[in-house]
Amino acid sequence: MRQGHNHNHRQYPRQTKPTRPIKTNRAPRRIFLFAICVSIIVLGVFIVNAFRQGQAAYDNYSNSGYTASPSPRHPLNAGGYSQYNSDNSQYNGHSPQTLSFNELADISNDLLLLVNPDYAVPPHISGNLVRISGYVRALNPAAILRDDALTHLRAMFDSAENYGFTQFRVTQAFRTHEYQQNLFEVMGEGGLAAPPGHSEHQVGLAVDISYEGVNIGNSVQGDWLMANSYRYGFILRYPEHKTEITGVPFEPWHYRYVGLPHAYYMTAYDLVLEEYIQLLQQESELTVRLNGVTYTVRHVSADETIVIPEMYSFTASLDNTGGIIVTMWPN
Repeated sequence: MRQGHNHNHRQYPRQTKPTRPIKTNRAPRRIFLFAICVSIIVLGVFIVNAFRQGQAAYDNYSNSGYTASPSPRHPLNAGGYSQYNSDNSQYNGHSPQTLSFNELADISNDLLLLVNPDYAVPPHISGNLVRISGYVRALNPAAILRDDALTHLRAMFDSAENYGFTQFRVTQAFRTHEYQQNLFEVMGEGGLAAPPGHSEHQVGLAVDISYEGVNIGNSVQGDWLMANSYRYGFILRYPEHKTEITGVPFEPWHYRYVGLPHAYYMTAYDLVLEEYIQLLQQESELTVRLNGVTYTVRHVSADETIVIPEMYSFTASLDNTGGIIVTMWPN
C-alpha cells in the first residue's frame, strides 16, 4: 500500500548555480589615481623650483648692485617708519628749482609704475631688493622685496599685532621673469597668473598676504588689511568691483606699495592705480591733506618742466604710461 505524502518532510532550498562576480573596469580609477600622483609630483617640483629661483634671484641681485640688507640710513634699521612719503625723497633747499622730464626720470623711485596686461615691466626699475625673512613672516625664507616696501610692510604687520592679528605671512613677493613664465604656464588659464613681463611682482613692490597660510578673503584679518593698509602706503590692488578696469580677477591677498599720500587718496576716493594715473593726467595737479601735511601731486609729461618751490621736499615716479608723477611737500 502506497504511503501518503509525509508533510513533515524537511524542505531544502533549491540549489542554484553560483554566479560569477561581475568584473568591474578598474582602468578609469587607475587613470584617475595616476593623474593625481602626477599632479602632486608636478606641484612639488614646481614648488622646489620656485624656492630655488627665489634663492637664485636673491643671490643674483645681491651680487649685481642691489643691497643684500637694508641700507644703514633706511628706517628698517631704526625699527620705525616715516609717516610721510620719504622714500627716495629729494630736498630742494632755499631756492626754487626747475627740473625737466629727463632730470626727474633720473631720480624716479618707480613707486607708481603701472604694470598690467597693457603696460609691461620696464627694462630697468629702481629700488634695493632685500631678503624679507627676519623682518616679517614669509612662507619662503628666500623671498625678497624692495626695502622701502618692506619697511612699511613690517610696520603694518606690527600694527596688526596690536589687534590680535599675529600670523600674517607673505606668500609671494618679488618674482623673476623665469618664475613668472613657469607660473603662467601652470596657472595662466583663466587669468590666475599674469603673463611674464606683466606682473607687479616683477617690480618688487607687490606682496601676496595670507593669514596662517590661509586665504584672507572673507575674513576679519582681510577686512582689517583692506581698512588699514593705506596708512602704510599699501593698496588692495585688485578689488572685486574693479575687475573690468584692472583686467585681473579679484585678489583679496594682493597688496601693492605705492607710498603716501597716494595710497590714502586712492582709498579715500575708491580708485585703482589705473584710475589714479588717469585722473592725474586729466587734472594735472591734486592737493592732498594728510597727517597735517599738504601734498601737491603733479603729473608731468615728456615735454614739460616743473618748478619745485623753495624749502620743499619731493619725489618723482615714472608712471609707465609716458608721464612722471611728482609729489611735493613743505619741510
